Amino acid sequence: MLRRNLTFFCFLLNMGLFIQVQAAPRVPESLTENGLIYCTNVSGFSFNPQTADAGTSMNVVTEQIYNKLFEIKNHSATVTPSLAVSYSTSSDGKAILINLRKGVKFHHTPWFTPTRDFNAEDVVFSINRVLGHDTYLPILDQEDPEHDKNPQYRIFHEQAKKVRFPYFDSIKLNQKIKSITAVNPYQVKIELFEPDSSILSHLASQYAIIFSQEYAYQLNADNNLAQLDTHPVGTGPYQVQNHVYNQYVRLLRNDNYWNKDAKIKHILVDLSTERTSRLIKFFNNECQIAAYPEVSQLGLLHGNDERYYLQSTDGMNLSYLAFNFNKPLMQNEQIRQAISQSINRARIVRNIYHNTATVANNIIPNISWASTVNTPEFEFDYSPKQAKNSLSGKNLHLNMWVLNEEQVYNPSPLKTAELIKWDLAQAGVEVKVRSVTRVFLLDQLAKKTEDYDMILTGWLTENLDPDGFMRPILSCDTKDDITNLSNWCNPKFNQFMDNALSNTRLQERARNYNLAQDLVLRELPVVPIASAKRFLVANRKVKGVQMSPFGSMHFSTLYFEKEKK
Repeated sequence: MLRRNLTFFCFLLNMGLFIQVQAAPRVPESLTENGLIYCTNVSGFSFNPQTADAGTSMNVVTEQIYNKLFEIKNHSATVTPSLAVSYSTSSDGKAILINLRKGVKFHHTPWFTPTRDFNAEDVVFSINRVLGHDTYLPILDQEDPEHDKNPQYRIFHEQAKKVRFPYFDSIKLNQKIKSITAVNPYQVKIELFEPDSSILSHLASQYAIIFSQEYAYQLNADNNLAQLDTHPVGTGPYQVQNHVYNQYVRLLRNDNYWNKDAKIKHILVDLSTERTSRLIKFFNNECQIAAYPEVSQLGLLHGNDERYYLQSTDGMNLSYLAFNFNKPLMQNEQIRQAISQSINRARIVRNIYHNTATVANNIIPNISWASTVNTPEFEFDYSPKQAKNSLSGKNLHLNMWVLNEEQVYNPSPLKTAELIKWDLAQAGVEVKVRSVTRVFLLDQLAKKTEDYDMILTGWLTENLDPDGFMRPILSCDTKDDITNLSNWCNPKFNQFMDNALSNTRLQERARNYNLAQDLVLRELPVVPIASAKRFLVANRKVKGVQMSPFGSMHFSTLYFEKEKK
């Protein structure tokens, strides 16, 4: 009877959503002529992924506006050149010579008119910027009296030093790359402190976009460097035509694009819909592609429907519960093991993800080239009775913080936390759940006043290399950072990870990454919960949809099926 009532309630709720969306104002027809509408969420949106928080995804726009030196090829460890055309590595593995593509044009926009093509100066500028090297800045002559009259150069230097680059900070890129220099206009040389097999993968991530040095210097001269993040200029297949904050971005095809021409002239990225109403907006034909639909609504879709199709892929992401090793109680391995055995992860996957995720028995997601299919002998099964016996008499009262932001790796963090709280209560553990924002968490970490025993969070990356996945959230280098929220540090883990980087043989790299993973699963600083799939639904007239494991796609491959006469 309860199930029947619940089904009827869901039906009424869905009907209410249909009425709500039908009553909402539609996108003006003037914005949709000769184009396609892509509905997605505004969470994590940025025109500059370099400054966006690590572990967020905003590449639906940046992948269209910018290019990178390399792209990930076929879900593998291999990168394919993009703005680069080829590369070579020195015999000692400490130098990479990259040959650049010629004839690449920057966008010609109402706010910027380029005077030259893309060249090595742009690559040196873009990479040095995230490294925090002053060499990318305009020359600052301390003895030049002109700078005292007009201190724009000095302001530029001081402001530039304050910019954060969370992803590159999390992987300690400035401890990997020693320098980058222009050998000639179409060749750059990257010198490394030590051999590092992950560098090219990092340069293929969504964060490693290439800016126009000329545009940045022009903005600096006008004392308007912030415009670099709001009025983007890139080399990609689309450029920004206009943008309404938290509403939409209209992209216009770049007819000077160096690669294959995009087939659709206008793309409207609709940012205005929440997850619960995005699918219904799609059914109202207000968008031809809807990304990240509400997983609880996926049951409304039918695989053989002639109007649309659903596309999914495994994702490079992980939701997990981290134990705070700064708390003496959480250093107790028996307690951590018992808590992990208390959590019914299969129930979380069923009730929170609606079976659109897999229970994570490893740290490295299954889609990674380094993932092993073997189940480790120390797999932590759901064992509530054993957990209760282990925790008997301990009278635990724990604070669990929840980073309350809907992400790919967890569509409903607070509900997940409540399920975990209930599970732990059955084992005799009293849990107080506190919802926190990322800004609050950063502030508490900076003051060293965070008082959580556990924190529910997650991680995602934009390449399949385990280095960028495990090192930020588990290495000694990131202890007390917002990425390593367990504050766990084991030198053996770092050694395994470093061994993987110094080896060029893929099989040996994978072996070391799995040794590092096995160590994590034995010591259990985090409890892996789930790896979520990525979903989108598209109108059947839209062809060329190729979604990556990172949720991104290239709009340039999209086209409309010609109507049959």
